[in-house]
Amino acid sequence: MIKAVLFDMDGLMFDTERLYGKAWQNAAVLQGCKISDEAILKIKGANRALVYEILRADAGDEFDIEKGRDAREEYIVSHIREHGLTKKKGLDNLLKYLKENNIKACLATSTKREIAIKYLKMANVYDYFDDFTCGDEIENGKPAPDIFLKAANKVKTDIGESLVLEDSVNGLNAGIAA
Repeated sequence: MIKAVLFDMDGLMFDTERLYGKAWQNAAVLQGCKISDEAILKIKGANRALVYEILRADAGDEFDIEKGRDAREEYIVSHIREHGLTKKKGLDNLLKYLKENNIKACLATSTKREIAIKYLKMANVYDYFDDFTCGDEIENGKPAPDIFLKAANKVKTDIGESLVLEDSVNGLNAGIAA
């Protein structure tokens, strides 16, 4: 029996994965570099170290990852300020169902806690969650299982009684490993 649902956030709950990819590609262009669509697919749901490794290999040595990260953040903030945060269809209904049926909901995202909480509040879904596990709280990010194991532990549920909801290969591998 499912006692908890562990939610990825970017790409699953909110349409942010495409935005993040465009933001990285824009950051590369600002430095006279290029990041391929294939590299963007590979970084979906990956931990920071793996993201940086893939982007450096794809964009080349002239791509300054730190400057790129800053430009990426500016692009994302500007886009969300201008266009808002797009919630995926069915999210509200699923969260209401879980709450009504006493099934715990825990966020398990690679995103930093400060940003994740901000997004949940912007989308009016924060109060549906029993707890949160974010990328800056774990040592080994996806595809390692750590984030899902910690999330299940936070809501006092065995991982075997938890359902992982994910949209990326790295996240799915983490869920399977958990």
